[in-house]
Amino acid sequence: MIIKIKVVSVVLLLAITQVLNGQSSKFKREDKKVFNEAESFYYYGDYKSAVDLYKKIENVDPSYAELQFKLGDSYYQLKRYEKARSYLKNGESFNTDATFYLAKLELYFGNIPAAEEKLKEFEQNRDDKFSVIDFDQTGLLMRNILNAYRLMEHPEAVNIINLGPAINTENSEYVPIISSDETFMVFTSRRLREGNGMDPTGQPFEDIYTTHRNTITDNWEKAVPIKGEVNTAKHDASVGLSPDGNRLFIYRSNENLIGGDLYESVFLNGEWTVPVRMSEKINSDYSIEPSASMSLDGRTFYFSSNREGGFGGFDIYRVILLPNGDWSLAKNLGKSINTKYDDDAPFIHPDGKTLYFSSKGHASMGGFDVFKSSLQEDETWSVPENMGYPTNTTKDDIYFTISANEQHGYYSSDKEGGYGEHDIYLIDYLEKSLRQSVVKGIVSDDSTGEYIAADITIISLKTSELSGVNVTDQEDGAFIFLVNPNEEFEVLVEAEGYVSSSETVTFSIDQLRNTQQIEFKLTKSQAAE
Repeated sequence: MIIKIKVVSVVLLLAITQVLNGQSSKFKREDKKVFNEAESFYYYGDYKSAVDLYKKIENVDPSYAELQFKLGDSYYQLKRYEKARSYLKNGESFNTDATFYLAKLELYFGNIPAAEEKLKEFEQNRDDKFSVIDFDQTGLLMRNILNAYRLMEHPEAVNIINLGPAINTENSEYVPIISSDETFMVFTSRRLREGNGMDPTGQPFEDIYTTHRNTITDNWEKAVPIKGEVNTAKHDASVGLSPDGNRLFIYRSNENLIGGDLYESVFLNGEWTVPVRMSEKINSDYSIEPSASMSLDGRTFYFSSNREGGFGGFDIYRVILLPNGDWSLAKNLGKSINTKYDDDAPFIHPDGKTLYFSSKGHASMGGFDVFKSSLQEDETWSVPENMGYPTNTTKDDIYFTISANEQHGYYSSDKEGGYGEHDIYLIDYLEKSLRQSVVKGIVSDDSTGEYIAADITIISLKTSELSGVNVTDQEDGAFIFLVNPNEEFEVLVEAEGYVSSSETVTFSIDQLRNTQQIEFKLTKSQAAE
């Protein structure tokens, strides 16, 4: 989603320049010119341009180890790992850091013993004088390897299903976000369409697509570009969706493509409104906010940011909606959640207490893994729990969402057998016991059928405690709330000018495996008439 540029300091650049083997003796004057131009792009992080130039002179001297290493490193940064692996092998004699990258690639491809062996080889042969790999990086990689051994020995019973050609293409599809009733999905795609072009990495710019699930066939309809003036000629990526499916949060890149901010679009009259940049309490200067999630009641907003003052890399923050309608100052979720590495892609469960997120810094198998943590009564978070294998793999596992009853997870993967690059998959958790589920309610006028803005109060009859407070959507009279299986709840509906109505509801486990809906038809009060 975000183009991350490897920044090389002037000091490091000078150090690297000093140890170059010198250009190949087989290079002619024009070859040297091309090589120097490629070097400029390489050291300033434009790996796509560097590759294009290095490739022009690759065959002049195929044994030139420096060129092989830099091609391998460039492909690695562009996440073209198969190509990177072959070039890095040929570049190990130039720079021992190639061995470290090869260890990471072996882990990425699931070759755990080979990754461990390659890491040990790097530690034995490391050129300490010129290596840019520090001991913190090697220590993290060894922990990833050990975690992979441990988690893969005890896989969970899950069924992972590719969502098929209606959604996935030969390009990348990722960041699936779903409405709480699992009937509507928004996701990001790298497919070409009229009006968008190629970004600096040589891929199509990101666009946002939507699809609906046919509740009769249980199949997803063919995805289409999101309706409304949402997609632009630059990066537009879906990052969060309110539980009712009517508020969409978008990451949009800046004009210079370095960084970007969070925007919000609202679903009105069958289309999505022009995205509006979110509050300065959320977006900050000189930083990136790439992911977001909103609580069921719309009063708490979680997001990730690499702003100053965090623990390192991307951290997860939250803001609270104040009585005046503004957001509070952003609060870092603290060291229980955030590490000195990247912690990203928050998803707050509709229960308001369970946070799913991806991290490189906790007990990961490699790259990002998905974790979950619970909000405690003292406002601290529990120790994050790895979601296990095969939900997590040795690759990046990020932008994970899960249904309210925790029966279905959605994520993107570039595993073998897909339609191309990253595809979107559904994870069916076969052994998970069904927990809280979302029920949809609709409030309307009993005589006209018009939808009504109403206040909703939900009380658990088991505990006699308030379970939730809600307000219906003026557009469709809808509201959503959570229930536990086989537990009675009283739902009280109150609207100005109408006679109040209440109903006691209870749902079995079998009922809650499918979306449940209740309707309230209110009668106007005599005073209102």
